[in-house]
Amino acid sequence: MTGYVDVHAHLTHEAFDADRAQVALRAAEAGVEVVIVNGLEPVSNRQVLALCAEHPHLKPACGIYPVDAVAHKIDRATWSHPFDPPAPFDVDAEVSWIDAHADELVAIGECGLDQYWVKDQAEEQERVFRALCKVAVKHDKPLIIHTRKAEARSLEILQEEGVVKADFHCYGGKLKLAERIAEAGYYLSIPPVVVRAESFQRMAQKLPLERLLTETDCPYMGPDRERNEPANVPLGVAAMAEARGIGAGEMAAAIRENCRRLFGI
Repeated sequence: MTGYVDVHAHLTHEAFDADRAQVALRAAEAGVEVVIVNGLEPVSNRQVLALCAEHPHLKPACGIYPVDAVAHKIDRATWSHPFDPPAPFDVDAEVSWIDAHADELVAIGECGLDQYWVKDQAEEQERVFRALCKVAVKHDKPLIIHTRKAEARSLEILQEEGVVKADFHCYGGKLKLAERIAEAGYYLSIPPVVVRAESFQRMAQKLPLERLLTETDCPYMGPDRERNEPANVPLGVAAMAEARGIGAGEMAAAIRENCRRLFGI
């Protein structure tokens, strides 16, 4: 049987505090051979390394989430979102830490741009994103990127920085732009919410098979409203295969090969 892959998971999230080891075990039992666990800032980056050291099928990626990248510039008095603003930290010191630990990682990320939660800090987000692009190029590592409401600009920056290996995780932009991203040689990963989300079904149907990957973005983006986890990847693969009109085994095999090609795992 061809194994499954989850190239973007947040297993250090507090939603998994009660059963993290069991979640990792369930993934393996479901045939998920690779789970790339993504860090977002100093605390989770270090947790990712420690967690992946305990489970052979969990692979570490460390980065700086674009909202965290501008935490030191957020006006807390005017913050209006239904969650607390992220804690500030020394962003440049964290870029240096990621650079120093890059050989331990399968990818750099999560990183990128976000114009949904924070709309007034584009310049600083781009500065941090470019710094991490440079780390990825220096160490020949793929990037796993967040591009919410900034998909086209993210593509421009990747190309300006000479990045040749990247995955647009949980891509939410236009299909035409997704096709351009694939033509540029980058990958796009689809979460299990594809079971009920027509936009992801269209991506699975229309994009080149050799540019598709699977993720969970867990604990989010699941096949239902419950907590998502890596063991749900097979449900997403089946929905992608149905949308494309091919067998689930063929879809899984293609995605597994894409993972090997991009991440070397």
